[in-house]
Amino acid sequence: MPYKIMKNLIRNESKSKEELLNMADVYYAAGRLAEEQYMELVAELQKTDN
Repeated sequence: MPYKIMKNLIRNESKSKEELLNMADVYYAAGRLAEEQYMELVAELQKTDN
C-alpha cells in the first residue's frame, strides 16, 4: 500500500521532491517497501523537477 500511495503522490506533485524522498526513506527503513520498489521511487523522483 505505501508503494501505491507514493506513486500517486509523485504523479500528483502534491509534495516537494525532498518530502517525498524522506517519506520513501521512512517507508523503506520500516520495511514497508521492498528494495526494488524503493529504488524505482527514487529513480522516478530524480526525473522530476519538483
